[in-house]
Amino acid sequence: MKTVAIVNPTSGKQQASRQWSALLKAPRVKADHVVTWWTEGPGHAEALAARARREGFERIVVAGGDGTLFEVVNGLWWEPKGELPSVGMVSFGLGCDYIRNFEVGHSMVEKLVTGLGESVALVDVGVCRLQGLDGEQLKRIFVNVFGLGYDANVVERIQRKHRRIGGRITYLLSTLQEMVRLKSHELKGEVNGDPFETDAFLFAVGLGRFFGKGMMITPGASPQAGRFQLVWGQYTGRLEVLRLLQKIYTGQHLDHPQVHMLYGQHLNLTAQPQAYVQAEGELIGQTPVEVELYPRTLHFAVRNTELGM
Repeated sequence: MKTVAIVNPTSGKQQASRQWSALLKAPRVKADHVVTWWTEGPGHAEALAARARREGFERIVVAGGDGTLFEVVNGLWWEPKGELPSVGMVSFGLGCDYIRNFEVGHSMVEKLVTGLGESVALVDVGVCRLQGLDGEQLKRIFVNVFGLGYDANVVERIQRKHRRIGGRITYLLSTLQEMVRLKSHELKGEVNGDPFETDAFLFAVGLGRFFGKGMMITPGASPQAGRFQLVWGQYTGRLEVLRLLQKIYTGQHLDHPQVHMLYGQHLNLTAQPQAYVQAEGELIGQTPVEVELYPRTLHFAVRNTELGM
């Protein structure tokens, strides 16, 4: 296959920059045909992915974290010229929540072998239409978890104050700091055409199971299920929210009486007060938002065609 690797050199506290060239030369890796493009800043991976589709690359290997993957799939999706390439991933860093849904191997060499291999799974994508941070209407693609409310506020805090630190400790610190100004939103709209109304401090739409550095927010989701799992929590006080956050790591939060879930393929939501929106750990805009499922649209490189669940 005509293959390009889009590498974020800052991922994993510069691990990608230090390890990528050596990985390509590892004994088990057949990478003579692989072209490497390095990203140079935010948004560059999206532009490179669009270029790769125009130039006829058949496989894009993402070397980075969920943010790099988010840029790449958006660059591929919105580029009108050329066939849609398949995507592989070599995850660097502590987050990398999407790759947790699959069997891709444990070592970095195994992950690269999988990312370059012929075995692929057809996975779902979500298209969201929302208000961008600049107030203009915006469309974005996501493959893992989309959320509004508390988790998006955490992402906003990280991007505003802690971006240079990174990692699970930063996420947990920002989670606790956001607890001080925790608030609930009145959500109104439709799910699968049926009226929907609730109050929630957090609302997540999952194609994958994990977000926030390993939190199993939507444990019933699967990238090949042909549906989202929607999970939302109603405010029960800060101490109870802290207990819920601990349970999210194992997916046990769904047993709580103030946590609810549905399955769906399409939703429209407004929020009062207006809520931040995040996708794949990236702050992308604000409500109102519309989310639509495109089932089994993207080929993603895995070790076996069945997901590692």
